[in-house]
Amino acid sequence: MSAGCVDFLCDLWAATLAKHDDKPPFADHKDLYRVIDSTPLGEVKWQSITCTYEGEKPDVNAPPWMNDVYDVWYRDPREVIRNMLANPDYKNEMDYIPYREYNAKNDDKREWKDFMSGDWAWRQADEIAKDPSTHGATFIPVILGSDKTTVSVGTGHTEYYPLYVSVGNVHNNVWRAHRDAIAIIGFLAIPKSKSYHIFEYSVL
Repeated sequence: MSAGCVDFLCDLWAATLAKHDDKPPFADHKDLYRVIDSTPLGEVKWQSITCTYEGEKPDVNAPPWMNDVYDVWYRDPREVIRNMLANPDYKNEMDYIPYREYNAKNDDKREWKDFMSGDWAWRQADEIAKDPSTHGATFIPVILGSDKTTVSVGTGHTEYYPLYVSVGNVHNNVWRAHRDAIAIIGFLAIPKSKSYHIFEYSVL
């Protein structure tokens, strides 16, 4: 909904409450956005920063995205991951150490199931264990991902790629069940440019 429509709706709402000597919870779209932005989601609040391109630019006809300022919305990844690890729902569906599993009924062939059953996790744990100060610690592989899904935030004028985070300790069935083992921690602004700009700079 556009900012103008939000303002119109707030005015209508205020008109219906005036006879009761009352007023709506939001004065206008700015008031609504302020409340939304200050609302914590999943116990970790959203924050924003701005960023710009700082690489080399052509002397003439620089594409607009090189000069634009972009908003990046994010939640503290450490806090989101801490909440995942503290979730009691995962108590019996999380691996705290890497492991290797073999099938005794099939010539002791190696089996892979969850992330921590892989060789990479095993090698990382071996490397970490070389430091005596880490003995007794748990290896937490952090997995980041994004996709081509575009979403609009706030006014709807800017499109973003969502950035997801998870940890390799939870079992695959938890991921598939969408039980908050995958969380959105950011929205990456998509620079808008003409196709020929994209082609030109991909060639360079």
